[in-house]
Amino acid sequence: MKYTLTKLVHQLTVVSVIGLLVFSITGCTDKPINSTQIETIETPSTATNSSQQEITETPSEAESSTEELPAKIQSAVLSDANKRVSKPAALRIEQSEKQSWSDSCLGLAEPGKLCAQVIVPGWKVTVTDGQQELVYRTDNKGKLVKLEE
Repeated sequence: MKYTLTKLVHQLTVVSVIGLLVFSITGCTDKPINSTQIETIETPSTATNSSQQEITETPSEAESSTEELPAKIQSAVLSDANKRVSKPAALRIEQSEKQSWSDSCLGLAEPGKLCAQVIVPGWKVTVTDGQQELVYRTDNKGKLVKLEE
């Protein structure tokens, strides 16, 4: 079989492109989300020249319950709730907690609508006007706000 320089360059190009595609596809995987982060601290040992490692666990953002609801999210949720209740002046946020939703529809897919299957960090917020409760799901930026029905 006789190869010309052009055919050889063409085959090398095809192999290179395939290699780049495989590399880019395998490089696009996300790291799994851990519920805790492990922090390693090296401390010098007084008895020997070796070092000891102290391992401490710190809670991840998803586990931290002391974080306050950001003002942008409060505003977005209350703005939508204002349109839905009979007494908008009595609206107050009753409860809020950080959540991670399983898709871009915040776990509230509508028929015929496609949702990207990605973890979306956000908030679950309960609002009341004294008569009824509205439960909202949001993303972390308050750009996506959905009412649970």
